[in-house]
Amino acid sequence: MSQKDIRVGVENLEQFCIEVFVATGFSAQAARTQADVLVWADLRGVDSHGVMRIPRYVEWLRSGAMRGDAVPEIASDLGAAGVVEAAQAPGAVAMSFAMNDAMERARAHAIGWTLVRHTTHSGAVGYYAAMAARDQMIGIAVATSRPNMAYHGARAAGVATTPIAIAVPGGPHGMLLLDMSTSALPIGKIRAARAKGEPLPGIVALTADGTPTNDASEAAFPLPLGGPKGSGLSLLLECLTGVLIHNPLLEPALAGSQKGHAQNGLAAAIDIAAFSGVADFEAQIVALAQSIKGLPPAEPGGEVLLPGEPELRESVRRRDGIPIPRKTWLRLMETAQGLGVSPPPIAE
Repeated sequence: MSQKDIRVGVENLEQFCIEVFVATGFSAQAARTQADVLVWADLRGVDSHGVMRIPRYVEWLRSGAMRGDAVPEIASDLGAAGVVEAAQAPGAVAMSFAMNDAMERARAHAIGWTLVRHTTHSGAVGYYAAMAARDQMIGIAVATSRPNMAYHGARAAGVATTPIAIAVPGGPHGMLLLDMSTSALPIGKIRAARAKGEPLPGIVALTADGTPTNDASEAAFPLPLGGPKGSGLSLLLECLTGVLIHNPLLEPALAGSQKGHAQNGLAAAIDIAAFSGVADFEAQIVALAQSIKGLPPAEPGGEVLLPGEPELRESVRRRDGIPIPRKTWLRLMETAQGLGVSPPPIAE
């Protein structure tokens, strides 16, 4: 933790988040859901998707781009599949609703596939995939948005960073959880580096005029992960979500007909019990994980890590408190003051 960081206990930070969102018009339950998603990310060291997002969320709530009072509803019931109309609800609320719906469909049909339209920033999509894994299902979560990442071979944003997460129960930590962006570096991590005054880890972004850079203060949008692989995956996920439910985000934005914040999403669940015994599946995941961990490390004295392990090793934050960069803390306090919300106690 940097000397410039402020540490806040987990429960105090959660309560602060709840109070902020209730002050903006959320119901108590919706505020708790939003707080859970943000603090879950911070607990895993994914600060880019944690409480640093609050000031931006409050801006969207004030402008109407996000609606704290919106209640997601089932717009289409297609048996194993469904479509959720989120009506600009907070992404955490809409995606949690969608994953619960997908799990219910999976119990009835073995697979549940729930698409979400007209939602807003979903945060760490691993949270929603993990919901299914904790219920002994396989979970998949995707969030799509308007262009904010370079398309491979172009000097301008053409696709979205499109995070995708897959979680399966089993393994040494209870589940294997892959939570990744299709960009070389998520936008949130660029903002986090900017807040800390740190450079980016390599040339992973472009400036506004399309010049490659590792300067967080100059970065306008990230490059795709793996070049054409990342931008191609993002493009096809747009086809599987927004285009499929007649709410495309990329093409209207590129054509100049739509601007502003918008997202669609996918929450999918697979009922393992419908295909094999859950206990056998989890035992095989444990065996697979052990085999992967037993591979010879690339560096002497190194370690082979499973998906999600680096984030789990941030668990010390639950004991010592969550570190918040001073610049982020000042923005949070300014936002809280504007809402009449008291700051959370600082950890000793």
